[in-house]
Amino acid sequence: MLEKNLRTISTRIRREGRKVLRDFPITPAQFDVLQVLFFNGEKRMSDISRWLGITKSTTTGLVKRLIDADLVERRRSDKDRRSYIIDISAAGKTLIEKVIDRRVEYLKSVMTEIKSDQVKELEVIVKNLLEIMDSKKTKD
Repeated sequence: MLEKNLRTISTRIRREGRKVLRDFPITPAQFDVLQVLFFNGEKRMSDISRWLGITKSTTTGLVKRLIDADLVERRRSDKDRRSYIIDISAAGKTLIEKVIDRRVEYLKSVMTEIKSDQVKELEVIVKNLLEIMDSKKTKD
């Protein structure tokens, strides 16, 4: 029951944030690539594929469309001139930040329905849960 509730909450927060995407010519899959780069820094194409669990050919198509939309940038790797490094552009960062702002506002509006001491308690519990999960992380 707890897993289902946490999954539902996460889905609703993501869905609310993605409403911002209606104003941009970007798909949810392209947005996933942007998030990887925003939260984890520049990556090689193969790293993005692995991170998202998608094929390299799918990643190539997604990244090409993001480059065309000026949301990511591509440059040759300094370490291996045969490969490329993909990084989020300033416009891509702005888009992600708008989505995050939307999510934060949504959460604030929902949390006003809960007593402030319960909100603080929830924050502590969620923080503890994340710390425990981080300590039990396994290699991918």
